[in-house]
This record gives sequence, C-alpha cells and structure tokens, in this order.
Amino acid sequence: MKKIIILITFLFILTGCYDYKEINNLGIISAIGIDYEDGKYIVTLEVLNDQTDKDNAKIKSYTKTGSDKSLAKAIEAVADKISDQANYTHVKLMILSETIIKDKFSNIIDFFIRSTYFRENFYVISSLDVSPKKILNNTTEENPIASSAIISLLESLNYSSNSGVLKTYDQIIEEIVAFGKDTCFSNIMLDDEQFKLDGLTIFDEYEYKTKLNNEEATIYNILTNNFYRPIFSQNYENDKYFSIAMTSGNISTEIKDNKIIITGSLNGKIMDNEPNFDIRDEDTLAMLNDDFKKIMNNKLQNFLQKIQDNNSDILFLAESYYHKTREKSENFWHNLEVESNIDFTISKKGLIYEVHDEEK
Repeated sequence: MKKIIILITFLFILTGCYDYKEINNLGIISAIGIDYEDGKYIVTLEVLNDQTDKDNAKIKSYTKTGSDKSLAKAIEAVADKISDQANYTHVKLMILSETIIKDKFSNIIDFFIRSTYFRENFYVISSLDVSPKKILNNTTEENPIASSAIISLLESLNYSSNSGVLKTYDQIIEEIVAFGKDTCFSNIMLDDEQFKLDGLTIFDEYEYKTKLNNEEATIYNILTNNFYRPIFSQNYENDKYFSIAMTSGNISTEIKDNKIIITGSLNGKIMDNEPNFDIRDEDTLAMLNDDFKKIMNNKLQNFLQKIQDNNSDILFLAESYYHKTREKSENFWHNLEVESNIDFTISKKGLIYEVHDEEK
C-alpha cells in the first residue's frame, strides 16, 4: 500500500514538472494588432519576453508581424516567426486599424467568433491614425509592454476625464447582434510618442459611422451613468474660467410622446473660480447652477442629435423602447425631436464661510 502511495505521489510530481516545462516553451501573446493593406491582412503579435536580466525584474515584450490575403493565414504566418509555440489564451487587447474598421470589421468579428485559439474577454480598441504595428512597438523603459500601458491609460481615464470606454470582444459581439443596440469603443493615437486616447469609434451594426471626440466620449459616459468627476469649464470673462467636477447624478434617456427625452440630475463641485465669484452668495450660486444646467443640457442634446445623424444606437434606445412597448423598430428614433431637461446643482458641502468671517 505504501509503495502505491509513493508511486502516485511520484507521478504527480513528474506531471507537474512536465506541465511547467511546457509552459516555459510557450510564447505568451498579450496583444494582437490587425491592419489591411494592398489586399493583405497584416497581423502584429505582442509577445511577452520572460528572458529578463537578473538585475531587472520587469517583464518586457517584443513584436512579430506577418501578412497574407487570408486572416487565418496571416496569423499563422506571424506565429511561425515566434521561436516558442504561440499561446493566445492570455490576449488582453486587440487593436484594429482604420482600414479594418471601415472595410473588414464584419470579417474580424466573424473570424474571432469561430476561432478556438482566442478567448473572448480581451479589450478591443481602434487606431484610426496610426498602424497597430507602430502602436504595439511603442515601448519604453517605463512601459515595456505596450498593451499594459494602453489598458492602464483606459482604466485611469475612467477616473479623470471619463473619456475612455473599456469594452471586451464578447460585449461588442452582444451589442452588434442584439436587436436595438449598436456598439462603440475607444480609439488610441500617439502624441509625441505617448499614448493618447482619441475619442470613440461608433457603429451602426457592422458599419463604421464616425469618431466622437473626447468630450463627446465623456458625455456618452454621463448618459450611461458611468462617470467619475469629469470636469466642465465655462469662460466668463477674459479667459477666466469657472470649472465644475460632476461628482454624482443619474440620467435617464427614454422615448416618450414621440420625443427622445433626457431627464435626471447632476451634482457638481467647484474646482476653478478664476472670475472670483462670491460663492457664498446665494444669488451667485443660483446663477452658476442655471448656467451649468444650460451648458449640460445643450451638450446632452447635441450628443443625441449627433448619434441620430449617424444612425448609431449606442444608447440602446430602440431596445429600451421595445421592452417598454413591444414595438420592434430599429430606426424610428433617428428623426425624433430631442429634449434635455436635467437639473444641475453645485454642492455646498466643503464651501468655506466661517473662515472668511473670522478674518474680518
């Protein structure tokens, strides 16, 4: 009996060593970039390099690129250039070029649905002005893995300008194929060799429509109640700005009485007071509340009109209307009047009154 136990234990130890050796022989792919040029798909793979120096604990990456008229063959061609066996189960990011977004997007979606190599929980972004190859080769000592730096940027922007949108491949598929929904995702660019978020690419089903700018991306996050302290400023006089951070609120967008109506409320905190308004004065606060109420209502209304013009239902209006009325029509909302009636209030919490009084 003891001999059997010892033998089983020995087999487990050997199996563990075998698996460990196999893992060491894998080329871990962390990102994939796809371009299309001169009738060929151009695929760039970002590969994690575990051959680090003893004095440097950072894992770095390198890239390999291959091309072919077939996407499957292009991926195979680049995989052949990796010394270890390519492993795609750890892909975290896919970057799609302008030509892919505009001409081959449906092919990409279809291919990765069928692929058995890739999981479907990686993030998808576009790169309309710079090739994915150049993006993935833009590494520094500080950011040795381009995909990690890009994902960190997207995550951090959710807590600053709120202009980033993190969407995974499976989310995008669901939004494309579901009734009454369209998809969108972030666009990346290089500014002086630094990664910079550059708005959102929006779609009508598989068809690319346009790119929203960063402020419009922020408005999208506000309308979907996915925001954290975005800042809006108003120039009152001689380039003297009064700025508000939107700290909380809830927005609802629905179709009612043959109109698209935006309702809800936003609360803000004062950030800049260059005009030196007397913020202790109730009339002044009322004026500022009214000003920013108009500003935000205009921005929300203009955003809705822009997605109407581009037939891109990224707010899922047709879906929500169907759930409410059981009327199934995807395009009826395109020409409806838009009305934004949200309230805005500057929070008095944190405003200082007593200190000024004591100094008199």
